[in-house]
Amino acid sequence: MSDLNVHTTSQINALTPITGDMVVDSDLNAVKLYDGAAWRTWNSDSTAVPFSNSYALQLDGVDDMATPDSTFSALSGNKSITGWFRFNDTIQNAVFGNTTGQYSCLFWTSSTIFFSTSAGSSSISLSTTLTTGTWYHLAFTGNGTDLKCYINGTQEGGTKTDGDWSIGEFFRGGTSFYFDGDVDEIGLWTGTELSASDVLAIANLGATSGDKAVDLSTYAGLTHWWRFGDGDSGTTISDNVGSNNLTLSGTPTYINQLP
Repeated sequence: MSDLNVHTTSQINALTPITGDMVVDSDLNAVKLYDGAAWRTWNSDSTAVPFSNSYALQLDGVDDMATPDSTFSALSGNKSITGWFRFNDTIQNAVFGNTTGQYSCLFWTSSTIFFSTSAGSSSISLSTTLTTGTWYHLAFTGNGTDLKCYINGTQEGGTKTDGDWSIGEFFRGGTSFYFDGDVDEIGLWTGTELSASDVLAIANLGATSGDKAVDLSTYAGLTHWWRFGDGDSGTTISDNVGSNNLTLSGTPTYINQLP
């Protein structure tokens, strides 16, 4: 795109921009500039509009999933993953499965998570009882020795034994355990163990903004960031930091039903 074109917000989200592209958003009466990772927005008086989040992805729990272009076969040492999740059913929902077709991170019940690494499977008991229809911020951090789980910025279930993580697919574990609900803003750090304060800050900023809007690229070491609708269209979920896009299968739907 070389001309300053006028589009609606949904039309802009369907574009395939390159760094430096600029458009006018007719819905917002604002100018947007693509910085290589996301659209940045300025209103009519040239004031930068705060970072925003407009879309999430709805999964049916039957056959919807996402597959990365390249699998993560052995994430060793420091690593972290964060994201937002809203459940239609709190029983047997996989966040991601490993490269051998089994679950790696699975919500087994409303108060139990199973997390599998090369060191074995850990059962994490939650003091927070998950309910349907509510957005939760989930984070896992590991350093090769200690594995920690956070719900809404608070560590849950104590410290478990960490090992190598394997991610071959998102939102399914094995031939079943499909995620039933909505997902948004998943970030992956393949060489960084987020601190407890970083996890809390991300969770709190997302809750305070009202739309889970947190610019994860401001947190050092981020290697992959999937936004699930903001800047995406069709069956491809763009990696806003790295180059490992996700391909959707089944019938997932982009939604704007944010908190």
